[in-house]
Amino acid sequence: MDMNLSFSVLTANIISILLIGTLYLANRQKAEYDRDMRLLQQMMAAIGIANISDCCVYYLAGSSNIVIKVLVFLSGSGLFLGNVMIGYLWAKFIMVHMNIPFSDIRRNIYRTIGLISIVLLVINIFYPLVFSVSDGRYQRGFAYIIFLIFAAFYILDSLYLYVKRVKKNGSLKLFPVHIFLIPVILGVVIQAFFVEIAITWTSIAISVAGIMTALKNEIIFTDCLTGLYNRVYLEFLHKRACNKKDCWVSGIMIDLNGFKQINDNYGHAEGDLALCIVADLLRKSFSEYGVVTRYAGDEFVIMLNTTDDQLIQKIIKSAKKNFVTENEKNDKPYQLSASMGYAITNLSNETIDDFMNRIDEQMYQDKMKY
Repeated sequence: MDMNLSFSVLTANIISILLIGTLYLANRQKAEYDRDMRLLQQMMAAIGIANISDCCVYYLAGSSNIVIKVLVFLSGSGLFLGNVMIGYLWAKFIMVHMNIPFSDIRRNIYRTIGLISIVLLVINIFYPLVFSVSDGRYQRGFAYIIFLIFAAFYILDSLYLYVKRVKKNGSLKLFPVHIFLIPVILGVVIQAFFVEIAITWTSIAISVAGIMTALKNEIIFTDCLTGLYNRVYLEFLHKRACNKKDCWVSGIMIDLNGFKQINDNYGHAEGDLALCIVADLLRKSFSEYGVVTRYAGDEFVIMLNTTDDQLIQKIIKSAKKNFVTENEKNDKPYQLSASMGYAITNLSNETIDDFMNRIDEQMYQDKMKY
């Protein structure tokens, strides 16, 4: 056994386990109510299993003990399945965080890839297509490339979905995907050129740590009750727009009808629940075209990357229909509805306060019809 390689494998995996272990313990409570964090914790679990599997394969592959041989085989299978799982979880994270719909076709493709991966590993028990362990040596089979292709597909598909969403939303909502991709790509490249450096899974752990840091940075822009963006984010958008010559967008002011009565008649806890229900409705209605913010109390502001009057009116009509659908399917003793008004602005030339006043006036015209 090469002592330098042995030390490299052990050190890299220990560092990775310590990193993700610390992150996991520091954020385990948040995962109870944060869907992004739940996905990241699943990624951390996959990385941890891969780290342990990597050590088992490297240090135990030469054993003649049947139990150890089975452990090594399972560990090797875990490494290949881990590659696919990381790609899948990352793609799912991007869809959840960016509010990208998970279409039935894409869901079926993702599931098929997972099923094929498992079938290949089962076949590998009898015919070593993916990897083999013999004479104390762990060797990859010709089918191992399939797992790399699957992992690459997930990551490339997530990048495609991200770029597509950014093109539709403009610069209203961005997420630093490069923080995940750069360490992973560097790790794979370094591993390819320097076999004695076992760095792939450590680089993935670093990527996850970077994403968690990016999420922490978003907290200042997040409303703690609904998980939507807050008023501070509108100021951030305005400051960024001031650096551009033109930044034409539209804004919709939304005010819940009869929200005070919900609080008075059913309590503030029920009022908070109603706000969360509305937040989900607004995400469903508007996230494809822009960002949803909780402006104040029961007021919400939607910033859309469009100045098309017909499209805006169509989106508003669809949103109001979603309120009706929600009222029909829930068993609440009250009805949810909202007044909406919109306007178009060049954020480079108009202050947020002035723009808010304009769309507020439009919203009150709709309010008079209630």
